[in-house]
Amino acid sequence: MNNQSDLSNPPAGPFTRELWENNKFLIDEIIHHPFCRRLSDGTLPYEAFKNYLEQDILYIEQDARAFAITAGCAYTTEAFSFFTDMARDGLEIERILHRDLLPYFEVKRPDKMSKTCNGYTSFLLNTALKASYPESVAALLPCFWVYRETGLKMRQEATEKNPFWKWLDTYSDEAYGLYVDRFLIITEALLSGESCSIREKMHQAFRRSCEFEKSFFTEAMGFL
Repeated sequence: MNNQSDLSNPPAGPFTRELWENNKFLIDEIIHHPFCRRLSDGTLPYEAFKNYLEQDILYIEQDARAFAITAGCAYTTEAFSFFTDMARDGLEIERILHRDLLPYFEVKRPDKMSKTCNGYTSFLLNTALKASYPESVAALLPCFWVYRETGLKMRQEATEKNPFWKWLDTYSDEAYGLYVDRFLIITEALLSGESCSIREKMHQAFRRSCEFEKSFFTEAMGFL
């Protein structure tokens, strides 16, 4: 997925296009990660997916907190409404997903966060609390934009009778795509209106979250 015309949710303008292009190599590593390839063909070990889900339980709770904090810093009413919705609806979507998948894979809430989960959620919360509003927006974007494209890629290549269809359907859902489109419009507006120094910090925050996204998959497979 090297061509932006292949994206289900393309950039909202030149600034988000640059954001994707500057991190394309890293994003490709996420999309084509062994975890994703094996989830797509149905050969991912259940233990790896179980490890992923266990940490995802803890991740989404803190991700929702970061969205709520970011909403309170929003520059516009539209952005405030969107990020408030993301804090609520994103958490609800994940809870429904977990309600269906957790019993099937015999997953229980873990006692503590893994190294990557703790690092990722700490980064998102610290950015929301201590950095600028635009930086927090950029840090939160990869979990939706990159996940959206990754989920669609996996679903397109998924084998029949894949035990992970429920997960694949969630991230390829049309409603999820609409969230991403709105997110990109808000991010594009921020990037276009900020100074060069803030734009650079937004790029750094986006890249750091992409690195955590890759590590989340790697850790679930026991490579860390």
